[in-house]
Amino acid sequence: MGGQGALAECGRGEAPDDALDAQGLALAQELLRAGRGEAAEALYRARLAAAPRDPLCLHHLGLIAHGRGAHEEAAELVAEAVAARPAYVEALSNLSAILRALKRPGEALATAERALLFDGDFAQGHSNRGAALEDLGRLDEALEAYRRAHALNPAFVEAAVNAAHVLRRLGRPFEALALCESVAAARPDAADPCFALGVILKELGRPGPAAEAFRRAVALRPSFAEAYVNLGDALQGRRAYEAAAEAYAEALRLRPDLAAAHANLGAAMERLGRLDEAVASYARALQIDPGLTRVRSWLHHKRRILCDWDGLAAEEAELLARADAGERLDAFSPLSLATSPAQQLEIARSAARDVPGRPLDFGPPPPRDIKGRLRVGYLSNDFGRHATAVLAARLFELHDRARFETFAYSHGPDDRSEMGLRLRAAFDHFIDVSDLSDEAAARRIHADGVDVLVDLKGHTAGARLSILAMRPAPVQASFLGYPGTTGADFIDYAIVDPVVAPRALDAAFSEKLVRLPHCYQPNDPTRRIAEPAPTRAQCGLPDEGFVFCCFNNSYKLTPAFFDVWMRLLSATPGAVLWLLDSNPRAVDNLRREAERRGVDPQRLVFAPKLAGAEHLARHRLADLFLDTLPYNAHTTASDALWAGLPVLTCIGETFAGRAAASLLHAVGLPELVAPSLDVYERMALRFAHEGAGELREFRSRLAAGRLTAPLFDAPGYARDFEAALCAMWDLHSAGETPRAIDVAGGEAPTKPTLVSRTPYVACPLCGGENIPLVLGADCTRHALYQPALPSVMNWRECGDCGHVFTDGWFDEAACEIVFSKTHPGQSVGHDMERKRPIAGRMVERVARHVGEGRWLDVGFGDGSLLFAAEEWGFTPVGLDLRADNVATLRSLGYEAHCASVETIEAHEPFDVVSMADVLEHMPFPRQGLEAARRLLRPGGALLLSMPNMEAMTWRLLHANKVNPYWGEIEHYHNFSRRRLYALLREHGFEPAEYAVSERYRVCMEVIARRL
Repeated sequence: MGGQGALAECGRGEAPDDALDAQGLALAQELLRAGRGEAAEALYRARLAAAPRDPLCLHHLGLIAHGRGAHEEAAELVAEAVAARPAYVEALSNLSAILRALKRPGEALATAERALLFDGDFAQGHSNRGAALEDLGRLDEALEAYRRAHALNPAFVEAAVNAAHVLRRLGRPFEALALCESVAAARPDAADPCFALGVILKELGRPGPAAEAFRRAVALRPSFAEAYVNLGDALQGRRAYEAAAEAYAEALRLRPDLAAAHANLGAAMERLGRLDEAVASYARALQIDPGLTRVRSWLHHKRRILCDWDGLAAEEAELLARADAGERLDAFSPLSLATSPAQQLEIARSAARDVPGRPLDFGPPPPRDIKGRLRVGYLSNDFGRHATAVLAARLFELHDRARFETFAYSHGPDDRSEMGLRLRAAFDHFIDVSDLSDEAAARRIHADGVDVLVDLKGHTAGARLSILAMRPAPVQASFLGYPGTTGADFIDYAIVDPVVAPRALDAAFSEKLVRLPHCYQPNDPTRRIAEPAPTRAQCGLPDEGFVFCCFNNSYKLTPAFFDVWMRLLSATPGAVLWLLDSNPRAVDNLRREAERRGVDPQRLVFAPKLAGAEHLARHRLADLFLDTLPYNAHTTASDALWAGLPVLTCIGETFAGRAAASLLHAVGLPELVAPSLDVYERMALRFAHEGAGELREFRSRLAAGRLTAPLFDAPGYARDFEAALCAMWDLHSAGETPRAIDVAGGEAPTKPTLVSRTPYVACPLCGGENIPLVLGADCTRHALYQPALPSVMNWRECGDCGHVFTDGWFDEAACEIVFSKTHPGQSVGHDMERKRPIAGRMVERVARHVGEGRWLDVGFGDGSLLFAAEEWGFTPVGLDLRADNVATLRSLGYEAHCASVETIEAHEPFDVVSMADVLEHMPFPRQGLEAARRLLRPGGALLLSMPNMEAMTWRLLHANKVNPYWGEIEHYHNFSRRRLYALLREHGFEPAEYAVSERYRVCMEVIARRL
């Protein structure tokens, strides 16, 4: 339907055919305007009894019928009025609106145009003509009609709002925005422009300003239920789910039968983890409006999460029938239904058609990278504690920085998790676009010159496909997060493998398929498994008996597979089924389902959710992982295989149902892929009864495969993935359209240039030549590691002075590669509120020795120490080798230099020099101390911070082989307090104060005075 029809105001130029009962008709009109339709109708009908063809009475009775939804009756009455008075402009215009309600847009257009023949300046007539044209898809003409209506009557807010909505549909949102803003400014008493403004802002991906617009709308019209619904939607976009629920509740207080409010309240409840309330809200929405097919798919999926299977098969059949009839389903939930690849494609296409956004004119392309590197962007809201991050983190870290420049565009929250911090350090650039509109985010991606943009979300919760719809990158691909086709014409490629997407499935993808040689799924072979593993008793498992296990999400469990599992338990005395405790309702429902099938519910054991390392460790207590269909285990299968637990799967028709088979092929266990449910059941029963030897063999092969299998070969996967990126880009560069690509295993265009350290020939502190190697440490898990670097750091200890240092340092050329990535914590302003009090306490200690003056902060990083020094009254100067940091500090009005401390010259001496976490990074610390002495006035203070090898914490970490500092790529030295003090005195400093660092564990902070 098009814009809202405009009903001509009762009484505008209208008069009865005679004046005999003018007073009675005037009263009826006043009652009608006051919304008292029944009382008005009685007066009109009384008049009509005396004058059956009175056009005014017939017209107004038609409006009353229209208001109560009796549109056929309304059309007949108003048509009679027009027949009695052919030039009755108001009645003709209103008849047009009524015909639109009857879904007769052609007649509505003809009727509106007939009204305008009698009065070409009748604004409502132009507006109704525009609405009919909009219904007919003639948007440009509709826009002109609405504009004409608004020009004739500038106070006609409805016409302007309708024009704005047409501009939205024409892909001209900023014109629509400007129009709404101008109308809202001209009519500050009108709620509709504020409402329209909010809708446009919401579609532009700006939920914050949209929420403000909706708040203005409800302030102006407190009964505006639809505005409350949209306010809730905008608040959900800000992840303010409690506030969103309150907005929906207010909408329902005003209009209890508003289906959209019930449906969206269900979505908010789901986000808040209140699944029972979500189900109830979805069900109420469908009671009010059974045609909400997308809500029906949400409700069905939530029932699967709760394992509420009563009537599920009939529901599924109805959903699929609706989908086949062209109704839109949620695109994610059908992955767990018995859908064919062709059905999934059509469902995805339907969802993609609703994605707002059109290709933008970005202007000329940005300049190419001067080093010739391919710029690759990753778009996601899961750069934190999420399964996607667990799988892909190592891939991001292993990109060859000599050939690829990587960008992360995060539109999710910073969860401050260890994984989140790791990912922020894994990319060359980590850009938070969560507060940017979709267009602003797209323009940022384009301005960064991204060549290949990889979407990690697809049709999953929190996706922002609108950004990709604007085409910010010349090549766009879907990867990992969504196991199926997006159905979107703005995504060129889907990255798959020959098992999840054999050639027979090419036609079931809207994208061209890029097949990696082994498995589409990356893995992280550095993932830790907790030691020791828990006992069976600690996990609620019996001491004896076979343990079947399935840690899949509860929505993947189906009655058909549960039937098989219960038959396995019945046939295997003492066996148990170990499942994930997804939610209390699912636990209760599954126990009830077991009892219905004649199995003791206590033979189902539920595992609480645990942290990654502990979760992996408990897999070792199970005997066999049982997979599901139509949606396989994905990350959960990788977890099991990494932990050494064999996985039995049943291969399906779709990507989602073939993923575990792909993993098993890539880990060297293809014999655990069953071709049918019957074979799956027979294999599981054989393993439980007589397959102990086979299972031991599988475990042995998995243990060996951790080092050799393609599934866990992260460097090999990175090379194959990079070959895929280059192949996509090469096709684009050659002016060719996207086509299917098969990546040959192990191929890479070039090998990364290996970086080596320049060896120390003597101790860098005392010059002693007795410097044996004492330790080697794996540094591949460090955030700055990349394949061009040595994977092991070797440490030496001086036999003369006891100093501990690496076997070499990186020269200037090597440092360009090493520091091509920067920790996010070392960028100016990062996490400032948390770091400010810590920095403040450091400055406070320095101020006890030197209370004022000029402060030089060497390697200022996030700037927290420098900013705190300024608060204490010092004049701060920053020094850093990162040009971006220096530019940022200068833009804030501070003096900053991009230089090393050894080379900088000062016009006047400094009162304080701070070198927090600097000295240990310098190849030759003596040069750093000499420079500090040169720059300080006599009596000035030097502040140092670094790890202390003498601390008990250091020794405990070392004894447990978990000391991270041995693998710190950028460290060249590890000092003890004793050795540092001796070095300071050798360079004319006297240690004055010692403190334990609050910034980093195991670190010390030392203040020394220049003598």
